[in-house]
Order: sequence, then C-alpha cells, then structure tokens
Amino acid sequence: MSTGQGDGYAIDRALARKRKATVVFAAVALCAAALAGCGRPEGDFGRAKPSVVHDNVMPAIGTRMTNVRRAARGNGVYAPVSKFNLTDGEKELRNRAYAIVRPPHTADWIAASLVEGQRTGILEPIDTKLDPTKYYELLRKDAFRSSESRYDRLMSDMNADAELVGPFYELARQVTAVDEERLRVAQVSPDLTDAQRQDAKTRVAENVAVIHWVWRALRFRLAAYRHAIDRLEVETPSQRLYEANVAWRRLAAAIAEAEAGQLDSERLEAGPVRPSRLMRPWASDADAGIVK
Repeated sequence: MSTGQGDGYAIDRALARKRKATVVFAAVALCAAALAGCGRPEGDFGRAKPSVVHDNVMPAIGTRMTNVRRAARGNGVYAPVSKFNLTDGEKELRNRAYAIVRPPHTADWIAASLVEGQRTGILEPIDTKLDPTKYYELLRKDAFRSSESRYDRLMSDMNADAELVGPFYELARQVTAVDEERLRVAQVSPDLTDAQRQDAKTRVAENVAVIHWVWRALRFRLAAYRHAIDRLEVETPSQRLYEANVAWRRLAAAIAEAEAGQLDSERLEAGPVRPSRLMRPWASDADAGIVK
C-alpha cells in the first residue's frame, strides 16, 4: 500500500517528466516557427494563411505548455478544456483579430514571433510588454528615397487599421450577444451536464479574451503611431504633419466608438479562462471559407 508521501513523490516525478518533454517540444516548435518565417503567414488583408507549423505543431505544443503551467500552479495536470466546436462567427472573430494583434510594422519579426507564441499558448500573454517605440525605429530604417514616404507609410497604416476596427467590433457584438444567450440557456437547461455547462463558460471566456486582446493591441498601435508622428515632426518636419494627425485622430475615434458599444462583454460571467483545444489555431482563410 503506497503512502501519501510516496504518491506525492510519484506525481512530482511525473510532472517533472512532462515539463522536460514539453520544454523539448516547445524548443522544436519555436525552431520550426523560425524556419517557417517566425510570424504567422499572412494572406489577404493581413489574415492568416494555412500552415502546418502554425496551425498544428505550435498549437499542440502550446496546449501541453498550458497544461504544465496549470499543473505547476496546482490546477491539475490536465484541466478541463472546452470540447465545443467553433461557430462561424467565432472563427471569423479570431481571423479578424489576428490582423490587429500582429505587430504594426511587418519587419518586426521579433514581436511577430512573440505574438505567435502567445496566440498558440507556447508563451504566456506578453503583449503588454511589447515596446510601442519599435514601430518608429523600424519606420526610420526603411530605405525610402524621400522622407515624405515615411508619412505616406504611417498614414497608410493608420487608415488601414481604422478600416479594421468597425467590422471587428460589429462581429464582436454579435458573438457577445450569442454568448449571453448561450450562458442563459446553459444555466437553466436541465439536460446539460456540469461538464457541458463548463464548456459553455470556457468558450465564452475565450471569446472575451480575444476581444480584450484586440483592445490592448489597438491601444498599443495608437501609442506606436503617436510616438512615430512626434518623432517625425522633429527628425523630418513636413507640411503633411497635419494629415498624419488627422489620420491618428480618426483611428482613435474609431476605437473609442467601437469600445463604447462593446463594454457589455465584460459583464459576461464566464468564469476562469481555460483555453479550449479549439482556441488554437485561430481560423485561417481556408477555415473561414475565403476563396482567393
């Protein structure tokens, strides 16, 4: 008959083996990501393209990393995860979110790798630690023949982001409304098991997490663009500064308007976030039925 101490020792050894194996798998995944181009491959309008490494290998490693982190915190080796399928709206929500949470400058491959690590679960959330001044550092290194071209690029980026905000938050409102009804039905339906109710709460928490990540990413972009405008005004003054400020205010207004109508998502009683196996990968162009 085993003792409690012996059982605890066996569990600790099992966890240690899982951690070691997961670290090895994570290293393999990160190496594979580096060979595949670090950040997630992109299709039209910044949306994700299908990729075995980014859609299968890295998410599988991320799931194991998440489980190991939970185990280390005393939440069980394999905490329950949602087994619900993603709705079309949830797939599109993740698809549109990716175009916003990726770094604003395409040459920022380090940040792109970190964002991809967060998306797939290999890394814990790190987006709040990214440096908004990096955008200008890369912008000023771009080999433009004219200093005015940097203003063109900056305004193009801000205007493109402003166009993404409205459609994303309209979709987010639709998903939030469905989630409110989902939780109401899950709470009163006598035919559901406790596990199914937890699946519903887990999926709602995941959707809220996606929306909140986009909020943070948009505020990050506002800070990055503001820094770039202020530095350009000193380094390469131009009469186009007014246009740049107009574009920045347009983006800020679009974000403020969208967020004002989306705060209800924070009232959803989704409980603790337990990432679903379907949270990763986010929808690709193929998943969303986008024909090229």
